[in-house]
Amino acid sequence: MGPVPVRCHIPELLARIDKNQQWLAEKTGIRKQRISDYVHLRFENISMKKAVLLAYHLDCLVDDLFDWDMR
Repeated sequence: MGPVPVRCHIPELLARIDKNQQWLAEKTGIRKQRISDYVHLRFENISMKKAVLLAYHLDCLVDDLFDWDMR
């Protein structure tokens, strides 16, 4: 088994820039429901392309998006 996300930091990163998930969805072109899935850890994986896009708009590193359990 590979790395498993155990905590999402997207809500804190959005709060830091005073934005919400709808704003992030509009900026990235990622559906709001999919962003909600990431926030609530309801996803199998996230593509590097989407992770980089999220990190770019949240002004952070890709590594800052999630805490991972490296099983």
